[in-house]
Amino acid sequence: MNKFRWVVTDGTNGAGDLASALAIPIAGARLLKLRGLSDPTAARAFLSPPESSNHDPFAFERMREAVALVDATARAGRTVLIHGDYDADGISGTAILYHYFNGAFATVSRFVPDRRRDGYGVADRAVEWALDQKVGLFIAVDCGTSDGVKLKKLVDAGIPVIVCDHHQLPLEGFEGGLLLNPVRPGESYPFDGLCGAGVAHKLVQALHASGFKGAQNPDELLDLVALATVADMAPLVDENRFLVKAGLARINRGMRAGLEAIRGFARLNGSEITARHLSFAFAPRINAPGRISRAKVSLEILCASARDRAFELARTLEQDNEKRRELTRLVQDEAVAVINGMPDRETRGGFVLAGENWDEGVLGIAAARVVEEFGRPAILMSPSNGLLKGSGRSVPGVNLKQELDRFHGDLLRYGGHAGAVGLTMEPARLAGFADAFSERLRALAEPVRGVPLRIDAELTIPECSNELLDFLSKCEPFGNGNPEPVWMLRDVQITRDTSLVGDGHMKLFFVDDSGTRGSAIAFGWDRPQSPEDLQGRAVDLAVTIRKGAYLGSVYPDLRLVDLRESGS
Repeated sequence: MNKFRWVVTDGTNGAGDLASALAIPIAGARLLKLRGLSDPTAARAFLSPPESSNHDPFAFERMREAVALVDATARAGRTVLIHGDYDADGISGTAILYHYFNGAFATVSRFVPDRRRDGYGVADRAVEWALDQKVGLFIAVDCGTSDGVKLKKLVDAGIPVIVCDHHQLPLEGFEGGLLLNPVRPGESYPFDGLCGAGVAHKLVQALHASGFKGAQNPDELLDLVALATVADMAPLVDENRFLVKAGLARINRGMRAGLEAIRGFARLNGSEITARHLSFAFAPRINAPGRISRAKVSLEILCASARDRAFELARTLEQDNEKRRELTRLVQDEAVAVINGMPDRETRGGFVLAGENWDEGVLGIAAARVVEEFGRPAILMSPSNGLLKGSGRSVPGVNLKQELDRFHGDLLRYGGHAGAVGLTMEPARLAGFADAFSERLRALAEPVRGVPLRIDAELTIPECSNELLDFLSKCEPFGNGNPEPVWMLRDVQITRDTSLVGDGHMKLFFVDDSGTRGSAIAFGWDRPQSPEDLQGRAVDLAVTIRKGAYLGSVYPDLRLVDLRESGS
């Protein structure tokens, strides 16, 4: 009956004391304790991140040098070129610097590469353009760490370079300018989870604090930091938690034109925007042009000030996003079919596949879907100019970039971080690499049958209250590093009014042993059990809880994640 392998932990002794100390529901205290927040002081800081979470930008070892370079370039009346990446992180980071620098420099040029024409990282044609135009400063955002050789050409020609990035360094190190990267070996910055746009924002903070006043206050750009942080699946802990909370608050006070236009096409008008919306509505639309056509339109919408122009750009994003969905489904379905046909599927540590007709723009997101399906790292590749180019996604506990370091001799080019990588290789090396990669990951951890589902805490039907909703709102934003809680309702009985509703959804009604009734919705019910099969059965439910609203009233809306026979 259950789709996932449930992982249930205990350790809620003392939850009552924590609930009293914090004046929160005891169910909320159970959640905090199981997430390692037993100390009331640490729990308060989690629920209300203090201003001190926003670290001093000058904690970056080379930040003062970066500020001096920017200031000297502006004083000399020189041009600055901002080079981003073609995903939401690089695009948002480019927009952050553009909004801040616009007006402070004689000319602010901006560039995002074309995935098919330029490939991964800093584009050769951007470097050549900068050399030809003799720009005063070259800033790379969400890229550049793996491009030291290219960037050194600029430095050797007298063009200073600043890199605002978060990707791990290549084995040969970095030698192409001034690197602001929280994962740089020896870096003094106290938090290593910033995304590329987050690092760009720290540069803006440092400039502002040093007296270099841009066109906007750094706090006015936090909406773009929040978008990038959530979209890039950066961990929503420590400073990122503070930045995303602050960015969401700014978004809900009033959106910039581009985000407002995207919200309209996503049919979210009137909704309070959460990190979930950034992840599943805004980020896919921002990412779609970079995957399907050209990322320039996504940068333009984040830089647009006129609402009519933003609306037209959002229409293009919507069209590209629909095409992206179609191409992703094709790659995902074919990859899953190939894996299901593998005789050693259950014992492989990871999957490396190539498809002749797979669109390279959707390989990363399709790989993420494969990871969700099988619970193991996956790399998907497709032919490009006689080579194979691809993207990989990982699982918690497997640093994919570091694992690729072991196979650098098989790869022509690669880069990324723990959770996601891009790579290029010769087709003849594919089979050997796929087997060796799987064996290496199998040695790390023997594959376990079934995709795990972590149960955060148990819950009773009476505890599903508006008081718990208020507590959960303080736990947001949810995402990587702070996942949306999954609760278990143990040993409830499905009642006879359970039925299919709408377009294939299951509405479950149930009672506990005291007769208290509850309900949950299972969207897109795809299990073999019919409502009649479930009626009268004793089950455990895994649910998430969101805020529902009807006729002005708010209520806990339970969403079914999985169910299993009681006592399993």
